[in-house]
Amino acid sequence: MSALGLTILRIGFLVALWIFVLAVVLFMRRDIYGTRFGERRKVPKKKSKKTSGATPSPAPRQAPVPAHNAHVGRAPSLVVTDGALAGTTLPLGRSDIIVGRSPDSALVLNDTYSSSRHARFFLSQGVWWVEDLQSTNGTYINGQKITAPVQLQPGMGVTVGRTTMELRI
Repeated sequence: MSALGLTILRIGFLVALWIFVLAVVLFMRRDIYGTRFGERRKVPKKKSKKTSGATPSPAPRQAPVPAHNAHVGRAPSLVVTDGALAGTTLPLGRSDIIVGRSPDSALVLNDTYSSSRHARFFLSQGVWWVEDLQSTNGTYINGQKITAPVQLQPGMGVTVGRTTMELRI
């Protein structure tokens, strides 16, 4: 093989080696720091066509969720009371609710203090429960760290990272 061919082969091998090293570093960085989230943008409100002192129209109503608790007629919901998503309401149905940073969570938190799959809210025998999913910083109910599933009562503050939420019926 000529000297030129051998030099080109060496340079090609060196480039392939550096591409491999950079791919490993980027993979490790993504694994350590988790999913990156962009800034949340607020959706602009639609302007009303009426301009002559009319009262604003009420917000559109959501489809009712069947009630699974003893309180018939009112659907249970998970309401964020403190944190970046304060005011967010998540209607509860029959399926489990996962809270965390993972994009496949029902409530996605843009919070470095929460784990990817931090806590789970679930319905068992008509009663709502919350459990910590072995998160790094823990899940707290009214300031007390939980280590096993805990039955939720309306108004109990559940803290996940920097976000506090409560069950409302």
